[in-house]
Amino acid sequence: MKSLDAKNVVKLLGQADIRDLSTFGALSDASVTTLVEGGHLLELNRGDVLYRAGSVVGGFYVVLSGRLALYKHSEDRDVLTRHFSRGEQVGFDAMIGMHPRSCTAVAVEKSLILEISNDHFYRLHQQFPADFGLLMINLSRELSREIALLEDVIGKSTGWSPGPEH
Repeated sequence: MKSLDAKNVVKLLGQADIRDLSTFGALSDASVTTLVEGGHLLELNRGDVLYRAGSVVGGFYVVLSGRLALYKHSEDRDVLTRHFSRGEQVGFDAMIGMHPRSCTAVAVEKSLILEISNDHFYRLHQQFPADFGLLMINLSRELSREIALLEDVIGKSTGWSPGPEH
């Protein structure tokens, strides 16, 4: 894993491509630039660990390219719970919940990850309050999708199937 210069990444990916990511949907160019250039950019190779279960939370991450796998330790093994792809955030729930990481995040392939620290997140709120509101809607929407995925997994594992009213 290595850190990258944010301005070079913006040039490489392009402002439009970054703005098209679901986490940054409908945000202004200025706020997206502030998020990316003020964040910490990481390049992960396949197998690199982004964070481990139990680690202290200092922010959340956005997958700019590549893919991450999230593993939950259960009994004597690690169980894959889901993948995170381009545009998705990972770790926001632990940041908002103010609890240690519950899973381990590992790069499935070469990936570019933007870390947004707690302080940087707060500064965005101060500098761009309207865009911060949109970012919160985007992040909440992603959390809602994650909950729906988990509900499906729980339902399938218990044999539940929706009735005709669903």
